[in-house]
Amino acid sequence: MAVPVILGIIKIAGYAIAAYELYHVGMNIYTEVEAYKDNIKKAKDEMKKMMKFLDLEISDNIDKRTELAQLNAITNSDKQSSSTTKPSGTRGASVTGIQAAIMQKIPFRPVISKVCETADQLPMVQLRAKRGQKFKDVVPKSKVDVVAKLLSMTAEEFADVSIEEFTIVRLKQLAVNFIIECMDELLTWRGPLKAEVCFPYITKMSQFQRPPSKGTRLSRSGSDINPFWPMPSKAHGTISADIVIPEYRAEAISLTNIFALVEIKFQGDRIGEKQFLTYRRLSTQSKNEKKVSGITVSEGFKLSLFRYPEDATPKDQSKAQTQGNTRGRRGN
Repeated sequence: MAVPVILGIIKIAGYAIAAYELYHVGMNIYTEVEAYKDNIKKAKDEMKKMMKFLDLEISDNIDKRTELAQLNAITNSDKQSSSTTKPSGTRGASVTGIQAAIMQKIPFRPVISKVCETADQLPMVQLRAKRGQKFKDVVPKSKVDVVAKLLSMTAEEFADVSIEEFTIVRLKQLAVNFIIECMDELLTWRGPLKAEVCFPYITKMSQFQRPPSKGTRLSRSGSDINPFWPMPSKAHGTISADIVIPEYRAEAISLTNIFALVEIKFQGDRIGEKQFLTYRRLSTQSKNEKKVSGITVSEGFKLSLFRYPEDATPKDQSKAQTQGNTRGRRGN
């Protein structure tokens, strides 16, 4: 009998996190970033060898109705923190609809919490020590292009950006993407969480399109250092979601195959009204297409705003908050 994805994904997340931690970016991001892509590949190869000890049926025998029922069940049992069930006016909570998105129950909160915890512990001490300086003043010219790609920026944007909390956030988001993508790869691209999902937008039709993919594997157009940037679509209005949870992971992500969309925000970052409204429009289109397809008439997908550490699972929340406060004091 196949291992239920709800149970198996916890173990898969552990493998992916282990792979990332095994070859993470070191204290000196400027000199180690070029070796990063090779190290991540080596780590993935090692994890794949370890995967032979896991029941591989988790990625093969998938029943659509059973999986959707499991997703609904784990969503209903989602254990939220007090700051999630009663969000206050922090980091975009004043935008209409944001509080509902924060309070939205989601599956895999423990997994998302653990992935964010790992990303939040990246060693970025040297960047913090240079607060107020601009990249062009501290990064060798030969490294500008490669570091800019790591931060999802053009060389021109990179030159005038100060080394502030924004930079740390970019790197944490990238770490989350790598870990989620590693989970997906370990499950032969049938993972229940998809990272950095790009939805192209056709202005003339006022419609979003399905994310570019090759089967269940999302298409990437970036470099080995940062495969998630630039996005595979550059059309005006295109949006990229941090995490998408499909209703049925044996099929490609589409407007009718989204169970939940999770936007992750670390400390120092907040969601803007424009970004949130774009997600709302995407959800409305998803709802309409599901209705036409006879899949459901109740909703498009669950739209969740996951703030770290506030919205981590209760058992991890106090620990994460303490770590965040400690890092904050160091950075001052």
